[in-house]
Amino acid sequence: MPNNSNENSPPKVSRQILRFLVIGGSSVAIDGICYALITTWSGISPDVAKGISYVCGMLFGFWGNKVWTFESTKRSVSEPIFYVLIYACTLGLNVGINRAVLLLAGDEFRLLGFFLATGTTTVANFVGMKFLAFREQLPADSTTSAPSSEPPEVAIPVSDRRAA
Repeated sequence: MPNNSNENSPPKVSRQILRFLVIGGSSVAIDGICYALITTWSGISPDVAKGISYVCGMLFGFWGNKVWTFESTKRSVSEPIFYVLIYACTLGLNVGINRAVLLLAGDEFRLLGFFLATGTTTVANFVGMKFLAFREQLPADSTTSAPSSEPPEVAIPVSDRRAA
């Protein structure tokens, strides 16, 4: 039986957005908890501890978004590569937006810069995850697949096979 549901229907996208925000919040919490634990109970410098804690949050974010948010079952090298590239690009976007707000509005608008940068990169990260890193594959029998150089198979009804 064919699946007639639209893979990008509003309920599915809404569910993905909610899950994306839950995973993102959880990733930040993991980052913070790891940072606190590492800086409290080890002799590691705060900069190295922050790097380690950030990677812990990022790894959880990759796994959570792959498995739960976008329900990707692919096993490919492209997913983690795209994930890292998207987050590297949006880091630059985040810093740039924050800097632009501070330059245009002044240092007293740091909170505005933070929220504009964070909101913009959250949207960019979601779009990047949905359409690049964890994009859905078209079914193999999809009629929207790329045209083939092979001629289409033509089914000959049983009653007409005598003449063929």
